[in-house]
Amino acid sequence: MSYNRKEFLRTSAALTAGFSLAGLPMVSCADPAAEKKYGLQLYTVRNDVSKNLTSTIGYISKAGYNQIELYGFDGKTFFGKTPTEFKAMFDANKLTSPSGHYGIPDSVIDGNTDAWKAITEAAAIMGNQYVTVPYTNDQYRNGDGFKKYLEAIHKTAELTKAAGMKLAYHNHDFEFKKVDEGKQFLEILLTQTDKSMVDFEFDLYWVVFAGENPIDWFKKYPGRFTMWHVKDMTTNSKGEKESTQVGDGSIDFTPIFAEKKLSGLKYAFVEQEAYTMPEEQCIKKSIEFLKKKKWGNS
Repeated sequence: MSYNRKEFLRTSAALTAGFSLAGLPMVSCADPAAEKKYGLQLYTVRNDVSKNLTSTIGYISKAGYNQIELYGFDGKTFFGKTPTEFKAMFDANKLTSPSGHYGIPDSVIDGNTDAWKAITEAAAIMGNQYVTVPYTNDQYRNGDGFKKYLEAIHKTAELTKAAGMKLAYHNHDFEFKKVDEGKQFLEILLTQTDKSMVDFEFDLYWVVFAGENPIDWFKKYPGRFTMWHVKDMTTNSKGEKESTQVGDGSIDFTPIFAEKKLSGLKYAFVEQEAYTMPEEQCIKKSIEFLKKKKWGNS
């Protein structure tokens, strides 16, 4: 996610399919990449989503993606579609949604969990296994605000588990800053949450952006990073770091994917937020690279 997306999340209150081999004999000449599933964070094509949701969902499927991580739930609908209507669109395009991004509303942090009930109901209809918290607003990053936020994480984790799913937390770069007793924000979340109820989605771009090595975190907290955002890094004409198509940037994903078992990886989602070409072309380039490397989800 980018800083533009952070603004989106601040102002929003809340936000297996694939090639079936059933009945077919396994043959040694089969392409291993064809047996894998490929994930995309829907925010990657947000501009096209805003123009034509139906055609965008269609071209995602045609590009070869079959797992979509959601965003955009406004408390009642996804882009004007009820969860039931949105799920029907996914079914028609042979797409599943293992995870969705849903911000914790201020009302929930203040103790009223009604909005979280609406979120888990929508997530369940969409078939989500994970209800993923995508961002933490400034006022909850330190001091009493952070303590209050941590309590909300515990509570929403319990409610999510009761609804048959699991809570996850997605990082940016600020989570690697120290906020309490010399400990990093992310470290506190990892050590003070129940691993049976809370997993983490590692945004590899933001980890590298913060000057951290993902593998170091896998070693320190094995099995906790069950989802990744696979987002590559480049430098724009202004000398600023920004995302690009997977394989076209500077991040060396090979050693990271080599440690996916240590990470506990279940789902990897392509994400991109800055563009030098149409969004459809971007996601095609990224999946071509992943298939070449055979880096799909098992």
